[in-house]
Amino acid sequence: MVCALAMLIPPAAVATAAYQCTVDGVATFSQLPCGDDAKEIKIPPTNVTQASNTQQSKDIMASVDSYVAMQKIDREIAVYQREIKQLQDTLAEQKTKINYMTQDSANKMGANSIADAIAKRTAQAEQRIEPKIKQYQQQIDALKAFKTQLSQ
Repeated sequence: MVCALAMLIPPAAVATAAYQCTVDGVATFSQLPCGDDAKEIKIPPTNVTQASNTQQSKDIMASVDSYVAMQKIDREIAVYQREIKQLQDTLAEQKTKINYMTQDSANKMGANSIADAIAKRTAQAEQRIEPKIKQYQQQIDALKAFKTQLSQ
């Protein structure tokens, strides 16, 4: 327990020597001799260079974190772009199929002509797919804005 407490003391407050004793079969550490069997342990001085590099280390870690975050953003953007491409391809396929509409299909829809039926079906397909495309594009724009903030 004394050992754990000694580890919590900041390095500047630690003495240059500590003592190790065995009390009731347990190794014990203290700043003062703790028994007849006390062994002195030399503690090296704090590495001032290491302490002064703490801010530099924090800056490096922040830079690494930013880099990792930007890589994640790039992956998310790529996923959204693939989704958009897939939706655009689906819409193009649906429009192609709609263009092969027959007069019988147009009559079943209650349209006046094949052109009206094609326009109606095309509008329905666009109403289903285009909002999803816009939503993905907004998410891409938001991610790009966030990435710009990280790079500054």
